[in-house]
Amino acid sequence: EEVSNFEKVVPVAPAEMAQKRLVRKLAPLFDCFVSDAFSAAHRACPSMIGFQEVLPSAAGELFFKEVQVLSKILEEPERPSIFILGGAKISDAFGMMEQVLEKGTADKILTAGVTGVIFLLASGKHVGKTYETWLKDRQFDQFIDDAEKFLKEFPGRILLPVDLAYEKDGERVEVKVEDLPIDEGSFLDIGHATMELYDAEIQKAGSLFINGPAGVYENELFEDGTQSIWESVAQSPGFSVIGGGYSVQAAGKYIDLDKIGYVCTAGGAMVRFMTGETLPLIAAMERKKD
Repeated sequence: EEVSNFEKVVPVAPAEMAQKRLVRKLAPLFDCFVSDAFSAAHRACPSMIGFQEVLPSAAGELFFKEVQVLSKILEEPERPSIFILGGAKISDAFGMMEQVLEKGTADKILTAGVTGVIFLLASGKHVGKTYETWLKDRQFDQFIDDAEKFLKEFPGRILLPVDLAYEKDGERVEVKVEDLPIDEGSFLDIGHATMELYDAEIQKAGSLFINGPAGVYENELFEDGTQSIWESVAQSPGFSVIGGGYSVQAAGKYIDLDKIGYVCTAGGAMVRFMTGETLPLIAAMERKKD
């Protein structure tokens, strides 16, 4: 029951969750229920939303802190507010983007990784048949229309890479966007001109939210962009927030995490929260409070 697809396949009301085996067996043994599991707050399962129906319930200190910090970034960020969105899980980036652009949460979004290339395609720039086929095979091209819409509706607020890096004969090669398309392979990092452009924006930031690396940093040929961005964030006077396993892992490789304003324990829950969605765990706790 705990790992079945309640959320997507068989919607179950919270009161029904209280009748699931986990809650029925454990609830009578306890006097209260405290949840500190913000990182699983997007899961609608018995352990997350069932106990609140039958026990006095409260959120733990970490849960409060996560919601407090992310809410500040969403609702009252120090200006300018800069979002840096990269990585290959671009559904996360696009899920947040519309929310933070429409509400004015993000003054600027710096794009990198696959997200950056999708925006280049949306701007009318072809990058090369090999990489465009790779994107299409993984259905990443479905985000091009959304990217076109964002570029049109929010001019000047989305920054695109100005150069990209690829591998040729075992060496890193950088190419200016204006010189594309080329059919040399996959673009796995931003180039140094983009790093300088993004560093200038990061140093002016009042607040920073980062999700996803700038490139395939696991390969030393393509770690420069990710390393550069994290070093820029560490040096920035702005309050920075990061989350997601890949982001935290990448940051920890290149900088002291103590130089980050706040490291969120969550990945998927953080992304869902930043889209403005009320997470199942938070909804359950709010119902109990009411």
